[in-house]
Amino acid sequence: MKSMKWLGGIALGLGLLFAACGGSDDLEELNVAYFREWPTPNQFGQDDGSFAEAVGVDINWIPFNSGGEMAEAMEAGEIDISYSQGLTPFANFVNNGADLKMVGIAVSYAEADNCVAQGSLGVTRDNAAEVLKGATVMTPFGNVTHFKMLSMMEFLGVNLDDLNIVQAEGGATTAAAFESGDIDVGCAFGGSIVTMLDGGGELIMTGAEHESDIGIFTYDIISIPTSFGEEHADVVTDFIKATDDFNNAWAANPGAQNPTIAQAAGMEDVGNFLGGEVWFDFPTIAEQLGADWMGGNVASTMQEQLETFERLGQIDAVNADFAAAVDTSFLEAAAS
Repeated sequence: MKSMKWLGGIALGLGLLFAACGGSDDLEELNVAYFREWPTPNQFGQDDGSFAEAVGVDINWIPFNSGGEMAEAMEAGEIDISYSQGLTPFANFVNNGADLKMVGIAVSYAEADNCVAQGSLGVTRDNAAEVLKGATVMTPFGNVTHFKMLSMMEFLGVNLDDLNIVQAEGGATTAAAFESGDIDVGCAFGGSIVTMLDGGGELIMTGAEHESDIGIFTYDIISIPTSFGEEHADVVTDFIKATDDFNNAWAANPGAQNPTIAQAAGMEDVGNFLGGEVWFDFPTIAEQLGADWMGGNVASTMQEQLETFERLGQIDAVNADFAAAVDTSFLEAAAS
């Protein structure tokens, strides 16, 4: 096993104490969903097992293409914890009756999820309504990327009926279609954004503009099947504690950890996700429990997002309240 100097003596001792005190109860292994090309601090301990050791149970890290697939796998009993699932697909599945719980905020980001237009189009905020008439737009459906695309087009005055909207099967598919010129606009997250920008693409609006002008705040969550939390509450709590420890260790020395994280994420380097301007932000446990996050806003955000889908004819109906899908008990236990 590689060195675990990443965590420091105190944090490492705490992680091992959780395991020694039976934090993993009778669970033999933990199935965790994650995204490739989505570099996060916990991946520093993914390959060498140090994150699993901090949690106190062996972990199978299983890559997925979308948050919807994560939700389906949790419903099927194949995934115990989804790390960095999109808020929108989680809300969509809960809206349709899935018995899932949101237990934490994984990562906040604005620039790492966006729509990229072919540079040759010369799209701007001022001419988008005219230039994008008849454009082919590829996006995943039912996730935050989809929501941001619909909201942005509406904000810019683009008639959705004028667009040929094609469902993406994953970011790599979108990037390939963009490179070949088969699509005019590609909407994706992670490394695919970088690929399209490097290939001559241009952002229609920046992530910062989505926040300031449209009021869209983009973040992913930690989610579980309700039954798993009831049966293995200590494992979920220890997962949240370990995640917070790894986030803090990365923040203290990102340069030393980023190469290992990039390798685990299947990337040449972490790019702006964790380096340079740094697109990713990782709220602390205390911040997650505040009113801006799990203490209030996330439930209303889910409501607002799905009401937008309903208004635009993407879904038929929306639940009256999403507060029951937000469970802060594991964060509270981790904070104690």
